[in-house]
Amino acid sequence: MSLLSGLEKFGLSGDGEFNILDDGKKDKKAKADGNLQKKEVVIPEEKDFLMDRTIECPVCYKKFKVKSVKSTKLKRLEPDADLRPRYNYIDTLKYGVSACPVCGYAALNQEFEHVSTSQRKWIKEAICQNFKPIDEPQVEIYTYDYAVEKHKLALVSAMAKHAKLAEKAYICLNIAWLRRAQMETMPTNSPFYKKKKEGVEAEYEGFYKQAFDGFVQATQTETPPYAGMDSNTVEYLIANMAMHYKKYDVAAKLVSRLVTSNSVNRRMKDKCLDLKDRIIEESKQQS
Repeated sequence: MSLLSGLEKFGLSGDGEFNILDDGKKDKKAKADGNLQKKEVVIPEEKDFLMDRTIECPVCYKKFKVKSVKSTKLKRLEPDADLRPRYNYIDTLKYGVSACPVCGYAALNQEFEHVSTSQRKWIKEAICQNFKPIDEPQVEIYTYDYAVEKHKLALVSAMAKHAKLAEKAYICLNIAWLRRAQMETMPTNSPFYKKKKEGVEAEYEGFYKQAFDGFVQATQTETPPYAGMDSNTVEYLIANMAMHYKKYDVAAKLVSRLVTSNSVNRRMKDKCLDLKDRIIEESKQQS
């Protein structure tokens, strides 16, 4: 018989074990542990890292919305050898360009507002007069094809406003990076996979070559920073890109200078030493 029997008439249960030393903490802990086991692990999605932001076009002064990355939530991963940035759950490159849907002016986010009076005139003549206004798609995330379209608009705008060669080269590099990422994520079971992949790969190679040639020329004719990068970073970038074209002499020369330079930090020197090993190994295979 329970020691608390007789409480039933008050509507209270008198059943079960009774011990005044039991403070209930064990039951609370068991319940909490059970809730933790039941709780599902929520995997973040790309849309969770985005927000809508309203900006004003510096050419036509119309306001419009763009998808913007919540930088505080990002977790950086190891970049590709040629410095293509990588983040967990999202490819931030897709959101690197702002494009006005009214007049057609577009630019890398960091360059969008920087338009001089002369550049505004050139953009209006070369872009705005021929542009057909479009509606921004009501989507949660951008596709790679759409992101590339925006970058192409940024490229023709950069050419129209006579931007520095380094800026144009960097836009080309971003397009190449986007196409590379697209190739990595394309579904292979699609009946159009082969044809689509051929087109994406062709654009990747074409824009990568434009970027490589552009950066090489920019370092010879322009002064740093190059699209926001210092000279050491760009030389390291060119050295890695040169490997794609088996230009081992170009890569080796740049790496040698970086390794012996006092202005290069230890982390980059270590990367250069790793690249030097690659140069030696691959050049031996080619000989």
